[in-house]
Amino acid sequence: MTTATAAALDAEAIGRIGEHFDEPDWLRASRAGWWERAEQTPPPTGQEEEWRRTDLTGLPRDGAMLTDVPPIEVTLPPGAAEAGVILTDLRTAVRDHPDLVRRALGQAEGPASHAHYWALAHAAWTGGLFCHVPRGVVVDGTLLARTTLPAGGTYLPVSLVIAEDESSVTLLEQTVSADGEPGWYGGVVEIVAGRSSTVRYANLQQLGDAAWNIGAQRVEVGVDADVTTLNAEVGSRVTKVGLDVAMAGKGGTSKLLGLLAAGNDQHIDINAHQVLAADYTTSDLLYLSALYDRSRAAFYGVTRVEHGTKQTSSYQECRNLLLSPEAGAEPIPVLEIKANDILRCGHGATAGAIDPTQLFYAQTRGLDPVAAQRMIVRGFFEQVVRQIGDETIREHVLAALATRIGIEELDAA
Repeated sequence: MTTATAAALDAEAIGRIGEHFDEPDWLRASRAGWWERAEQTPPPTGQEEEWRRTDLTGLPRDGAMLTDVPPIEVTLPPGAAEAGVILTDLRTAVRDHPDLVRRALGQAEGPASHAHYWALAHAAWTGGLFCHVPRGVVVDGTLLARTTLPAGGTYLPVSLVIAEDESSVTLLEQTVSADGEPGWYGGVVEIVAGRSSTVRYANLQQLGDAAWNIGAQRVEVGVDADVTTLNAEVGSRVTKVGLDVAMAGKGGTSKLLGLLAAGNDQHIDINAHQVLAADYTTSDLLYLSALYDRSRAAFYGVTRVEHGTKQTSSYQECRNLLLSPEAGAEPIPVLEIKANDILRCGHGATAGAIDPTQLFYAQTRGLDPVAAQRMIVRGFFEQVVRQIGDETIREHVLAALATRIGIEELDAA
């Protein structure tokens, strides 16, 4: 169950990326440093706890690197650009805002479980998103960013979301690719929330049915910051994502939300790491999955309360609906409590079919069994979607789920 890095990558190939985009010296040096890190940090063997439920032997390593992909489609609410908000692809940001990018790009470690892939993306990225909200700017409305990729190939983007002190932003990042040809998508995301900032970030993954999604996400929550992230995993053949939430600032709050809708032979594996390292912090996680056909979902989540912290509160919950006798789920929550003065630290995990009583009740309201199941699954997912508190994100996420859970048919009924 071992896998090497992308076959098309070596030190010379990393250098050619810099030449292709005529990059500044600081960025070429950053790429070279991260490539050295990638070589020194071996890929997972499959024996690690976070990786033993996902077999990577089928990862399509031989695809060509995608360099000239279509530009990201971005939409900003009225007045956001005039207030200094930046939302653009990372390549454009390097050209137009080099000082901002240089201060942020590649400055943090990603999830330890995905260290090789975090380094690989920072060495070989050819695209990604850059979002910067200046100090004190409150964005009224939702920022939208959509990347549309061809099927096949290898694409390793880096997305950066930076909310300066006392700012507020809501952002939906959506990635779509065509069905058919196997490909490797290795996107990584870093979110930095400054003092007293508010960040609402949703990542909607709609990759093609043969794509492999090996991704990572890191969230740093500053003093009194409030961050909610939603990861909606709808597409791909295999998804393996590592999530890190660093509660680094006193009084910070984090909600880590997830929706998984899988069918056919899809495999989705999430590992999350919540670290409460400051006093009076709150970090809660809620992941829900609906599994059809022969699909499988795995979740391994660790909540760690660091020694000496005071009055922290945390909870992680993973619930799975098995909508086929051949579907399967493996939720594993873990707590590591190194402090005595805590308000709450707990977990819950379930996996099972829809409660027959719920189905019976729905059918007594005039729904046939199929429509009743769809209504229950939609209500199940609404528990997560409504927590992000944004109608635009809700509409996009539910629309993406439509083909899986039959929302369109149910609404028409």
